[in-house]
Parts: sequence; C-alpha cells; structure tokens
Amino acid sequence: MKKIEDIGSIIGSVIDKMELSKKLRVSNIFNHWEDIVGPGIAKKSKPQKLVRKTLYVSVTTSTWANELSLMSEKFIEKINSFIGEDVVKTIRFRVDL
Repeated sequence: MKKIEDIGSIIGSVIDKMELSKKLRVSNIFNHWEDIVGPGIAKKSKPQKLVRKTLYVSVTTSTWANELSLMSEKFIEKINSFIGEDVVKTIRFRVDL
C-alpha cells in the first residue's frame, strides 16, 4: 500500500526544486522598488531585469543615470538587505524610461 504524503510537503518539495522561493524573493525588487530606494528616486527610475546578479534599471535622463551610479553600492546593500540574501552584485543604469 502506498504511503499518502501531506500536500504541504509535496508543494514545498516542488517549490524547492523549481527555486520558486528565491524567484519570489527576487520579484520583491520589482514590486517594492519605491520602498527600497525611496519615492523620489522611484519616480525617476524603474528596475527592468536581473541577469546574473546584475540589475538593469531604466532612468529618465543621463544625469540621473550618472547620479544613481554613484550611489549604486548603497542601493546594492539596501536591495540585498531587503531581499535577505545577496542577489544583486552590480547595477547598470540605462536612459530609456
């Protein structure tokens, strides 16, 4: 006779195999951008994608791209702290918002 497994453990196993919990945490960068960088900066920037620990962020002007790149280490610390693990290593700012 087969052993019946708890649905919670099955779902937990699937989530672990698909790394969904990490993907959900990473999605918080996009869903909580204003909470991470503040409302003023959030109005002028928007995260676009995360590829191999590099976060690509669109900004409104080249001036903002330059200004925010000078603050990128601070943002990396805030993002990783917000997520609870080191998911961002570098940030690239692009003018296309």
